[in-house]
Amino acid sequence: MSLFKNMIEFKWPILLFEVIFLIGGILLITTGIKIQKQSKTSALISIIVGTLITLISLYILFWTFIVGYNS
Repeated sequence: MSLFKNMIEFKWPILLFEVIFLIGGILLITTGIKIQKQSKTSALISIIVGTLITLISLYILFWTFIVGYNS
């Protein structure tokens, strides 16, 4: 547990930045789902961009935990 705690304390600024992008991607996906009835094109673009941002954020978050951002 202390190893995990030390890792979080050392990397918290980059983790915060990545979590903000992750939340933004999730919000884009939910917004795209909600506006599907009004505009199909905007909804599709919002869902695709949100999915890409979410997947990229998860990938970078995973590698930050495993390898670190200095590698």
